[in-house]
Amino acid sequence: MRFVALFGRTLRQPPADAHLVSEQLALRAGLMRRLDNGLYGYLPLGYRVVRRLESLLQAELEREGFQEMWLPGLCDAAGTREVARLSRWEVQSYRDLPQAVYYLQTAVGDGPRPRGGPLRAQETRTWRGFLLAGDEETATTVYDGMLAALRRTFDRCGLTTLPAEAEEGCRFLLEHPAGERTFARCERCGYTADSAVAVSRPTEVPAGPPEEKALLATPDCATIADVAAFAGVPTSRTLKAVFYAYGEEREFVFVVIRGDRAVNERKLSRLLGGGPLQPATAEEIRAAGAEPGYASPVGLSVRQQRDGAGVLVVGDRSIGDGGNFVAGANRAGYHYTGVNYPRDFTVTLLADIAQVEAGERCPRCAGTLRIAAAVTLARCVRPSTATTEAVGAAYLDTAGKPRPLWLGEFSVGIGRLLAAVLETHHDDYGILWPEPLAPFDVHLLTLGTGDALREAAESLYNALREAGHTVLYDDRPESAGVKFADADLIGCPVRITVSKRSLKSGGVELKRRREAERHIIPLEEAVEAVTKQTERKG
Repeated sequence: MRFVALFGRTLRQPPADAHLVSEQLALRAGLMRRLDNGLYGYLPLGYRVVRRLESLLQAELEREGFQEMWLPGLCDAAGTREVARLSRWEVQSYRDLPQAVYYLQTAVGDGPRPRGGPLRAQETRTWRGFLLAGDEETATTVYDGMLAALRRTFDRCGLTTLPAEAEEGCRFLLEHPAGERTFARCERCGYTADSAVAVSRPTEVPAGPPEEKALLATPDCATIADVAAFAGVPTSRTLKAVFYAYGEEREFVFVVIRGDRAVNERKLSRLLGGGPLQPATAEEIRAAGAEPGYASPVGLSVRQQRDGAGVLVVGDRSIGDGGNFVAGANRAGYHYTGVNYPRDFTVTLLADIAQVEAGERCPRCAGTLRIAAAVTLARCVRPSTATTEAVGAAYLDTAGKPRPLWLGEFSVGIGRLLAAVLETHHDDYGILWPEPLAPFDVHLLTLGTGDALREAAESLYNALREAGHTVLYDDRPESAGVKFADADLIGCPVRITVSKRSLKSGGVELKRRREAERHIIPLEEAVEAVTKQTERKG
């Protein structure tokens, strides 16, 4: 490809409103252009990288036995039900199993369109894969192979990813301050979990022998910190009440948690069935018999089971890791001291619904947990029979009896993957592509004019292409500074410069993008040198 014919141009400076490194580099190097907030078009240079990313993923998936298929864009956004429906016709007996398929889809997000380049694009190319098996053991084996294929893909992209426990199964995370999720990690044992499911080792708060419950006037105590200070106890010796309205019907939910912990609403929603949570109103709180700011389950008619009568109270497990708590008396201006669970109150559901915080102890090894932001590169759903049973998909086992199919899946956003590479692989001058992803293997440029120089460059250009290398050939009448800056910005692995000086010195100048050294090599040895320098992994 001749630079002058390339559709797209480089920019000396990024737009002022491009804040993420990945967006700045993508725009400056001419990989993509912003069409609207959250909407980006890939220019030829960027689309070459996209295709290389897809080729890597495709090769690794097919290595694990996945087959490519296609589904219409009007199908279910995730494609899960469609694949389950197809299995009703294509999988009849155990002889047809296991199966693994994948397809490419254009996914469109809902909601507002944030800026942020390919990391936060509203519309992106997404690869989705599905496995079908007749039993959990086989499904797990295929699922593990799928995870291995994704891990190899990310390794070949030069990305250090963290497989993390997640609600649906597993997420491959790239730690990054601009990430949309947070996770907990123990560096001692490697425990890694999305914050929506992360847990920590319980920490008991010494409280001494159980005290008698007593009423305490607590005027002007608007917060847990105020109450703790007034009562002379740490916040870990208080109980906090948090109120929600769950689902479309606004079912009232009373949450009680130790005062030094925070509610993880994702955990709570999942416990209740996955519906939306909203803050309860003061009227809804008082209707349950509690007083806003001074509430606790003490004295309330608590529901004994999920669908029974009374107040639905969800207790975090931390309420059992201590005692002699200070808790609301459901009376304005008053709290109780000496409150103990389960002596003084009951709960409908007791579960881990707390947000894990930095510095807490790892649930596996008691190491220290840290909390960080991350970008999700892949989402993997552990195999189950829920979707296939919902659509009536089954197979006949060796005895001729119908059995439910196990279905697992994954998704990878190519735009996010590209953004992750750009965020990770760059220097002050531009992109440092992992060699399997570079848009071209070689950036060939000329400095100066003259028939001998032009003939040498043209001859080398043709010879490199005939040898199977992809070449971006810059013979523009630009200065050396402009050409070198563009070469560093675009970031092809090898740069070859043909100039009067190099020819006079005996050949052409070869420089790897990641190295500072430059070497003069004979013109007739240039193709062989490039072949040794580049790794043909694309």
